[in-house]
Amino acid sequence: MDLHLINSRCLKLLDHQKYDVLSFRCQRCKPPNGKLEYRKRTNWHRYDWADEDPDGKPVQTGTVAFTRMLLSRQFPSATPIIISVQGSVLSKDYFLINGFHKPILVNKSDGLGLIVPPNTYSLDSITAGIGKERVIDVINVGRQEDFTMTLGDFMAYFKGIKNQTKVLNVISLEFSDTPLASYVEPPFIVRKLCWATNYWPNVGDCLKDKPQVSKYCLLSPAGAYTDFHVDFGGSSVWYHVLRGEKTFYLIPPTTENLESYETWSKMPSHHETFFGNLVPKCYSLAVKTGQTLFLPSGWIHAVLTTKDTVVFGGNFLCSLAVEMQFRVYDIEKRAKAPKKFQFPRFEAMNWYAGTELLEDLNEGLLDNMPALYLINVKCLFKNLIQWAKDREGNIRKEPYPTHLSLSRFVPDLTEGLDRMESLIRAANIDSSRCIKPVSFDEIAKPLVKSMTGIDELLLASELAETTDSDNSRGGSPFQEAVSDMIFSKYNPDTGQETLGRSQRNRRLPRKKRIYGGDDDDIFKHAHQDDDFIYPSLELDDNDVEPQKRPRKRKGKKGRGNSYVDEAWSPNKSVRGVLPKEKRPSRPGAKVLAVEKVLEESRESERPMEVSTEPSSSQEWQKKTKKGLSTPKQRLGKILKLNRMFR
Repeated sequence: MDLHLINSRCLKLLDHQKYDVLSFRCQRCKPPNGKLEYRKRTNWHRYDWADEDPDGKPVQTGTVAFTRMLLSRQFPSATPIIISVQGSVLSKDYFLINGFHKPILVNKSDGLGLIVPPNTYSLDSITAGIGKERVIDVINVGRQEDFTMTLGDFMAYFKGIKNQTKVLNVISLEFSDTPLASYVEPPFIVRKLCWATNYWPNVGDCLKDKPQVSKYCLLSPAGAYTDFHVDFGGSSVWYHVLRGEKTFYLIPPTTENLESYETWSKMPSHHETFFGNLVPKCYSLAVKTGQTLFLPSGWIHAVLTTKDTVVFGGNFLCSLAVEMQFRVYDIEKRAKAPKKFQFPRFEAMNWYAGTELLEDLNEGLLDNMPALYLINVKCLFKNLIQWAKDREGNIRKEPYPTHLSLSRFVPDLTEGLDRMESLIRAANIDSSRCIKPVSFDEIAKPLVKSMTGIDELLLASELAETTDSDNSRGGSPFQEAVSDMIFSKYNPDTGQETLGRSQRNRRLPRKKRIYGGDDDDIFKHAHQDDDFIYPSLELDDNDVEPQKRPRKRKGKKGRGNSYVDEAWSPNKSVRGVLPKEKRPSRPGAKVLAVEKVLEESRESERPMEVSTEPSSSQEWQKKTKKGLSTPKQRLGKILKLNRMFR
């Protein structure tokens, strides 16, 4: 029996130092002199670095030899599988349209709604904000084992890292209940999607049991390595590097990859097998100072710290990844993962989310949601119903909300499940709501150019024409089109546009306007000169023009007897309808109409003659013609401008 294990209290060793000491004779136990003897290192590739026979044994993950091999190896770049956008693009509509299937990298935190201290925030400030006596979980990377120590002791190690031979890593320091929490807020989109933030009751005893996983502080020296894993409960992750740099090794959560991961994690020797070698592709992604990474549910990943790093991050469950969350939870159950490595109160969180989403369904808030979102909600309802059946048979004993009456709630869920089926069928038929994941190439470029107000109204009218035959959702098609324009959010800085409700995942058809032939007569009698066109109007505003039979015109034929014309745009230059012709100069010639105008204008300026004779009834009845009582109206009549505005 090793004496150092018995007398470590007398020596006051930290947990991670116990393995280093080979033997120790305590002065109290065996006077007069205590003797301390350390183990001698024999290798750099095994957890047992004092192994007397290390030759020929495989390299284990996390050791110095493993880290060197990992740094020297070339991996495919993660550029094809990630989405890189500006923070202001990430709205709830963005995720409803594009889903959340690929990692998202944001280079700058501007527009994210993320609140973190500046990158100069000191380690002492972090210690003061959490408390130096706080007992935290620490990983000894070289041996891939967990132990505990106070934050104060770890910070002393972290500050003097250059003089240390061990690599200790802190990746599970949650600080929501500390003063430091007031200095950190997750990105705005995380707060909008997070179930715990939106669905967990913030009253009474429920508040005490609320999952606290949204605010983590990660403290990692260079060389720290975390082996491949999936975040607990299939939760998604936000990850902001305050300073330093980390390299992620990413593997997509395909069915084959998840099955391989489950098999690998059950292997007794999985620490001797690099999981990236068991899958078709393993991608590398460097996340540097100031960058923020959003990792979707189910992604298998390992992390290597290449520079001393301080990170703020967190986990969250959401309605965009219910299927994957349940799949990962089932893997954890089959692997019998310890409670500390599972999402806290996972099942209770799903019950609360199901309650709120069922209420949203009853209020009609899910009617216009895309098909993929509805499928995830349906998956939640289906699993909750199964959980209720398992509870009746004493198969499932995990806690659930005590105020929830399963005898009443389950029938409501069953009815809601039927309604979800109907909504999904309708959404699959309606292409404007059936949304599939979009590649980054389609996301990155603007879907609609920056438009003036007139252009937006034209686009709205085109939407109205395209949806005129769709009466399934109720309401005026034009109102829906205008609603789409209101709910569309165009970002001029990035050129990104979030489409409205009925525009999602739909390519807008290029629809030309259809006009009748009435405007032929307007231009036929138009008076022209070098620069302007004056449509002739022989009727004033108060006259009614009889209906004319539209004349056929040359051009591309549209529907029926109408002809297609290009839509008018304010950005297009005005051109003459007829070609400009050279006309002989006519010196001294005057346009009769202009001469007549000048004559009438002079007459209108003369003072009115007052008649001294009594007027007759015949003269009294002579009134000015309607619409010609002022010089301005008479000028319009002569220049034939009235018809232009009809």
